Amino acid sequence: MSYSPSQKTVFTLVFVFGLLALIGLRVNSRQLSWNIFQSKQTSPSPQDAIYGMIDAERAGDTKAYLDAFSGSVRNDLLQVIKEDSESKFASYLTRNAAFQGVAITITDRPSPEEAQARVEYIYGDRNEVQNLYMKREGKKWKVFKMAGAEQKDTPLPFGSRVTE
Repeated sequence: MSYSPSQKTVFTLVFVFGLLALIGLRVNSRQLSWNIFQSKQTSPSPQDAIYGMIDAERAGDTKAYLDAFSGSVRNDLLQVIKEDSESKFASYLTRNAAFQGVAITITDRPSPEEAQARVEYIYGDRNEVQNLYMKREGKKWKVFKMAGAEQKDTPLPFGSRVTE
């Protein structure tokens, strides 16, 4: 005696397996991967670390701001806080974050553990460009070297009306 499945059973099984395949397949920016068999967590990018630093700066969160740095840069910041106070440093951070926008570009990746970023801060009357040198420490990206900010005047103030 042989069993012949009905059309409804076949359709249901095909539908369920198709649905499982779609759930298993995940479209990434460059590739398809089977996440059921391969679980790969992406670590934060250097840009994410810079945006986190900027968010901490705007909030005046000195601990989170310090966490974005390592090495001598972090030690220099700790010395500034030690010489003054954490509350004064927090108010300095919020005053310093009075820009209207920011643009971040990764300019160099000498290795998977290092990156160089060009950060352009946009103010109403000028732009400031600064290069940050970053390295991965564990799962976090941290700034270990900063180049001095270069100020650039803009022909038109940010947000001004452009007319002929």
